Amino acid sequence: MPGYDPLNADADPFRPPAISTIVHCLHCGEEYDSYRIEWRVETDSSGGAHGFWCCPIENCDGRGFGFDIFPVDPDYRDENGEKMWVADDEEDDDCGDEELDSKTSGNAGSDSGENDDGEPLPG
Repeated sequence: MPGYDPLNADADPFRPPAISTIVHCLHCGEEYDSYRIEWRVETDSSGGAHGFWCCPIENCDGRGFGFDIFPVDPDYRDENGEKMWVADDEEDDDCGDEELDSKTSGNAGSDSGENDDGEPLPG
């Protein structure tokens, strides 16, 4: 990755939000203000130094806002107004129930040992 610096906390994509919000860690289950997320420098598997944004709770290994640490507000928006959560309650226009039914209906004859044309299946 050109220009990537594993020690640059400000450039890390998992840095906490600029505007503090209440967050929840998936690893320890604790809730706290996101300003408490800590930058820690550790040695990676190749022996090099690498920084991580980490859950501040003792003995927790949760890392990264938006990875292991999430806002508790389901309507959370970042400083650019972008939503983190997007609900997809509606049916997908590309593959609705009718289309799924037509895709799987070709297998209807397989229970009877026949293909779509009523001919016996090989075997």
